[in-house]
Amino acid sequence: MRRRRFLTAAGGMLAAVAGHAWLPAAPALAAAPTRAQAWQPNANVLFEWRYIAGRITAGADDYGFIVSLSRPTALLPGRVPELLVMRQSFTGSDFGTNVYPGTLGYDGATGTYSFQANGNAASATARYDAAAQAYRISVTSPELNLADVLLRPQGGLIAEGGDGLIDVGQVLGFTVESDYYADWASVEIGGVARGVARVDMQGLRPKSFSNVPGGDYDHHWFVVAGSITSKSGTQPVWVSAWRIVSGGTFWDVTIATGTGAGWQASSYTEASSVAAPLAVAETLWQPVPALGSTAVRYTGRGWHVAAGASAPGDLLDLTITVPAGQFTSGARAFPDGSLSFLEEGVGFSASGTVLGLPLSDVRLAVAETTAEFALSYLPLALR
Repeated sequence: MRRRRFLTAAGGMLAAVAGHAWLPAAPALAAAPTRAQAWQPNANVLFEWRYIAGRITAGADDYGFIVSLSRPTALLPGRVPELLVMRQSFTGSDFGTNVYPGTLGYDGATGTYSFQANGNAASATARYDAAAQAYRISVTSPELNLADVLLRPQGGLIAEGGDGLIDVGQVLGFTVESDYYADWASVEIGGVARGVARVDMQGLRPKSFSNVPGGDYDHHWFVVAGSITSKSGTQPVWVSAWRIVSGGTFWDVTIATGTGAGWQASSYTEASSVAAPLAVAETLWQPVPALGSTAVRYTGRGWHVAAGASAPGDLLDLTITVPAGQFTSGARAFPDGSLSFLEEGVGFSASGTVLGLPLSDVRLAVAETTAEFALSYLPLALR
């Protein structure tokens, strides 16, 4: 299951559990969970994933990667865990991705998820090492190979939305919410820092089963790691932004600065009193991979992302661009096949301002979207 392939699950999955005794709409985790608690499987979600997107630079080798492990609840018959792997070279045009169904286990004593793909086509382990207070991942697949890569958190555990609970909209008549915790981390190989990564721990569950009408479901998700400079000096800045449109607009922006003891993080959502909610507009386009006789449609590879707390753009005013062609293999969002792709773009191109200060030293930029449009929608200047 792709990182946010909850749309596939929407209709049949939510209907299947509608008659099941479900826990109340409240955070399944503690108000301030430890990393070990956020990392372990969450019994109070419909399905969940452990998702890592990052960049590794080692000598002449420079590439972006994504590793995602998904776990559906046992209430969802016919659904199995999946491993998504992706690698995008930044020194050439090489790109590889695949989604592997298989089996996923969890060892609570060691905090380790172990995945084995059907037919032994791929395998992966992801562990929260309590002694090192860091994550470790290993992947063996034709597309991506990582051997005991350490991901060391750079600040406090992020509770997205401020409390780790965010709304993600209405899907096919059902309202869905999410437990969402994350870390920004340095990537270390053999004890040497080789890049940065974002670690997401997220689970979804029904918030209500009332029939809420909704139209087209689009989502955007971005993360950026860079630096900003103020009168007090230069410091790292870590940005995440998620916008969902489904019977209303739902969004979440989290901005963290510093590292270690100097770490500070703040979140804003559609429930916040802000001057300008998160807005996303495509600035560059690319064709969506065709599926059968489906007409050619387009999605973004560049976006303008902006939000303001006291004035428009004082939180974010960024243009983000990723290399074209980064679509997950066989991605499917709706069970009827009406939306047949998921873009997962990894790069390091972003410009503009964060907290009103110029962004510099961009080390990672990741963009995920399911928004697509027919050619007639595109402005003439962008066709």
